[in-house]
Parts: sequence; structure tokens; C-alpha cells
Amino acid sequence: MSTQTVKKPVTIVWDDSVVIVFSFVDNAGTTQTCGFTHLGFAIQAGSNTQVSNVLQTVQAVQASADPQSWVETIKNSHRTGNNVDIVFDDSTSQPFTTSTAQPFQLQILLSLSG
Repeated sequence: MSTQTVKKPVTIVWDDSVVIVFSFVDNAGTTQTCGFTHLGFAIQAGSNTQVSNVLQTVQAVQASADPQSWVETIKNSHRTGNNVDIVFDDSTSQPFTTSTAQPFQLQILLSLSG
């Protein structure tokens, strides 16, 4: 197949506050696993010359959480059993290994709502 849309409850199988992994049963009865990062990092590096010819080097690391909408949708469904609208691609997956060496094969997640 390829892109599927399901309306099912989810179960959280991994959440280390950086990556959240969850599972659900698709319309064919197969357990699927998806996940996403919910803490992003941005690194800035470079230099600029001010008007007075003073060279200034800029180096910064910025961490920011997502708006939490997907995270809260997943957590709410896990707690209450409410359905979530999930759009995913069942023909493509990406391996992910947690910091504790737990492997997951994640389907490509396109959309979440609920």
C-alpha cells in the first residue's frame, strides 16, 4: 500500500522527552509504530564585522520544544483511549534506536489530529 488514514487510539512505547514513539493498529489489524522528535536544536555559528571593524564571533545553541500539539494528542489518547486521526505511509519506514539500545522500525508519519 502506501498512505493510510486511521482513526484509532495509540499506545506510547517510548518517550524520553526528545523522541516519542507510539503504536496503533491499522485498518488491516497490523500493529504500526511511528514516532517524532519533540525537542529541536538549532546551531548558529559565524562571524560578522561591526562598523568599527571589530570582529565578532557568534556561536549559540538553541533548544526549543514543539508547540506540544502532537505530543499532547498522543499522551491524551494513551491516557484516555480516545481515537486519533493518523495519516502515515506504510510502505516506507525508518529505523530508530533509543539511547538504551531499543530498536524500532518507524513508519513515516504524515499527520496527527484528535
